[in-house]
Amino acid sequence: MLLKRRKVIKSGILGSAGLFLSSPISALPRFATSEDTNAITVSFCGTSCTRDEGQVSRNNSDKNIYLPSTGYIPVRIMKELDGFGKSVRGCGQNDWATSNTSEPLLVKGPLSVPHSLLSYIHSYINGDQYSLVEAAKGSSMPALALHGANIAAASKAEAFNFIGHNRGACEAIIAAWFLYAYGDEKTRKTPVNIFAIDPVPGPGAWYGLLTQLPPNVVSYVGVYAWDMDKNLNITDHAFQAVVPRPNGRMRGENNEIKLHTQSWLNWAKSERSWSVLADEAQQKNPLEPDDNTPQPLGYELYTCRGRHSTVAGNTTADGAYNPSKCSDNVAPVPELIYKMARGYLTQWGSKFTTPCAVEEDVLTLRKHIHTFHREFDQMGGGPLRNSSLPNRPYVRRISSISGYNPLDTYYMEDVVGNPPYKLTYPVTSERTGKGWVDWKFL
Repeated sequence: MLLKRRKVIKSGILGSAGLFLSSPISALPRFATSEDTNAITVSFCGTSCTRDEGQVSRNNSDKNIYLPSTGYIPVRIMKELDGFGKSVRGCGQNDWATSNTSEPLLVKGPLSVPHSLLSYIHSYINGDQYSLVEAAKGSSMPALALHGANIAAASKAEAFNFIGHNRGACEAIIAAWFLYAYGDEKTRKTPVNIFAIDPVPGPGAWYGLLTQLPPNVVSYVGVYAWDMDKNLNITDHAFQAVVPRPNGRMRGENNEIKLHTQSWLNWAKSERSWSVLADEAQQKNPLEPDDNTPQPLGYELYTCRGRHSTVAGNTTADGAYNPSKCSDNVAPVPELIYKMARGYLTQWGSKFTTPCAVEEDVLTLRKHIHTFHREFDQMGGGPLRNSSLPNRPYVRRISSISGYNPLDTYYMEDVVGNPPYKLTYPVTSERTGKGWVDWKFL
């Protein structure tokens, strides 16, 4: 099964209408790892998600919303690996569904971090971390990112493979920066591979750490949900996704950067020495148009039908949390993303001891998604996303711009280019333009 799956992925993803999309692992960077590499895998859970998310029911989250074969993908992936790695709890939640406390985070070494960072994260290190306020704010992201980075650094592995969902995907990016900025020479040079499932930082400041990939990242795969909107559901306002900028290596250019440590915006804040590390390293914006720049290597952007929770394993027809609304027509999305995650991680050197739980091939799953798409259409506001209201309320916003301005966003439909016309991706009549990076439509 593993060999068959890798063959399918390497040969490309064939669209339901006979459209060929380039292989998700055909454009690996020069320093990409292989299946023989000694790689550690670290999984970062999303906001309010536990390290047994999808395995045990808890308040406000019934495990039955998840497909039995895939579960909550970041957790299920870790259960199927060889044990070389660890999962990290989500913001505003404890480790386990039945626990009222959390294991202490590994924050004091082996990375040599500044006192300002340790001071900022001290209240998130252990104890009862369940907090609806923290789930909304996400201030614990740096603590969880440092924990994951220290786990990776302590392993002395030849490659660091990160998978994350929601804020967990953002923590994977931050963790890569901490490895680069605070690791020893060997750690700084160890390649980092990231599989990001709908990275969403939430409200507030979008640090430069989130909007730029550091030089040690050799592979970034981002999967973004198409059927989130801006106004249909009030909670969608906080689900604007980040698209980090490819680094110099990915663009075939100079990969050296200068780490920044001070900013007049942060002069009175305790986090100033770490939160601005990437502020002066912001490179080419992948969402801006440019016809002359070659496509980056090791940098893949995908969009998929479904909502923010759908691409991580939720199979309800509305992307919410009532298991009575689970739909067989929604299930192929989690199955597809699960297969992708396993395929990429295998290519990057992660070792699976459990066979792939999804037997359908990629073509069959994509055919189902685009044949039975009614639930996805309704998730985002209907089969047509036009509205008499201003500012395209049924179109998702994404961004690659750091800073404190929540209006620094793009309409997602304006940066991905024209969806293949035989695939069902609803767009408005106002859709225009394209970013210089080519997106792939699943």
